[in-house]
Amino acid sequence: MKKIFNKFKQFSRDIKLLIIGALIMSCIGVYATGSCIIAATAEDITYNNTTVQAAIDELYSMSQSYCPPGYECRFNLYRIMARDSVLDDTSSTYVTNSSGINLGQISSDTNGKGIYEMASTKNDTYPIYYYRGAVTNNNVKFAGFCWKAIRTTDTGGVKLIYNGEPDGSGNCTNTTGSNTQIGTSSFNTNQNSLAYIGYMYGTAYTSITKYSSELNTQYKFGKDVTYSNGTYAITNTITTTGTWSNDYTTLNNNHYTCWTTGTTCTSVYYVYYTTNTMAYYIVLTDGKKVNEALDEMFNASNVNTTDSVIKTAIDTWYNTNLSSYTSYIEDTVYCNERGISELNGWNPNGGSTNNSLYFTGFYRMNYQSQKPNFNCSRALDKFTVSSSKGNGKLTYPVGLITIDEIIYAGGRYSTNSNYYLYTDQDYWTISPSSFSLYGSLNAVIMSNTGGLSYNTTGTILGVRPVISLKIDTIIESGDGTQNNPYVIKTS
Repeated sequence: MKKIFNKFKQFSRDIKLLIIGALIMSCIGVYATGSCIIAATAEDITYNNTTVQAAIDELYSMSQSYCPPGYECRFNLYRIMARDSVLDDTSSTYVTNSSGINLGQISSDTNGKGIYEMASTKNDTYPIYYYRGAVTNNNVKFAGFCWKAIRTTDTGGVKLIYNGEPDGSGNCTNTTGSNTQIGTSSFNTNQNSLAYIGYMYGTAYTSITKYSSELNTQYKFGKDVTYSNGTYAITNTITTTGTWSNDYTTLNNNHYTCWTTGTTCTSVYYVYYTTNTMAYYIVLTDGKKVNEALDEMFNASNVNTTDSVIKTAIDTWYNTNLSSYTSYIEDTVYCNERGISELNGWNPNGGSTNNSLYFTGFYRMNYQSQKPNFNCSRALDKFTVSSSKGNGKLTYPVGLITIDEIIYAGGRYSTNSNYYLYTDQDYWTISPSSFSLYGSLNAVIMSNTGGLSYNTTGTILGVRPVISLKIDTIIESGDGTQNNPYVIKTS
């Protein structure tokens, strides 16, 4: 049997379609529940108890858009998106630019509305497809809740974002308002350390503030420190004048101080941000410098040991509402990208103490030249259940939307109330933004204007969990519209 099917790829397209039709009409090689269903994976399709995987991959791919007249063919969501997509690097019905979608601009009837195939992935085993703009056919009903389909994954799953509960008729008519969320939460109650931008975090160096009343005196500040026998010594020093409103702009190359007129201390203080009335700093001990502190907060093996407040809220909701549906949900990456684009005052070699630290997401949110992507560059930031796919730190396969997924969907750092992620609410993403002064650790949010923005992690905002359906989940009924959402088969 395997040898016969190994010859499949040698056939012409017309013959292949005839074979597909024959399989459907006889219910051979597919699941049957009263009507033939094109929805099984290659590993699941059998004939006389023999797997015919050698030919099924191509057959399965072709069948996504083939259904003989008079037959009800049911597909999974990945295949429907593939069938209905157009490439995003060329002009099409809702894209007037000959080079395709301009991701530096919001979605519109001329810059993307529909399902698109990411051109850079078209030759991958599972190309990435995504919904963009004011689409009305990405509504999904799963596990008793309504969801909006966002995009596919590199394993053929489909990411969904929570969109509330069905209405009295069982339809998914939510568009705006707090009912599109599971509730509200802070990202992290604590916001006085860079570490707390993590979906999970470990060691935290907390920020301390000195005010002008304490700063109007002469202090020694150094470019570097040495450490010996339990004592720091500040090197390459300057001395402030004692008038902080003049001094605060002069520290860009001199971050280390003992907060005295001397140059030695058992604990040293690193100033990372200043204003004309305040200085913000962390405490370093045991010979550590600022680079070691940054490594402990972002790169150490224990960087993902404590759940953030928002992760706790999402996990609690999942455990209550979705734990019995986990077999339908794939373990995919939720990227809490903590890469840093600009250290500024955290750079001991000349970083400006008058500017914030910016994470990579901030630049993709604010600058059109920074292109979004679905890659997650740091292994520690790839939140997954299994360590084979990412960091293995998740308890449940659930997370939050990323800044990049919002940009592909049609959002930018500007108002856009005419696309499917707009809800007239502020809600969290999983993407870090910036850290400036005490109390201003910021994560990227979707604002109530539909544009990307940021807010301090302690602010109470909306929570919309994201999950990813496995590729072999079957659509039982529906066409994706609000009054006829795709219903995922779970029995």
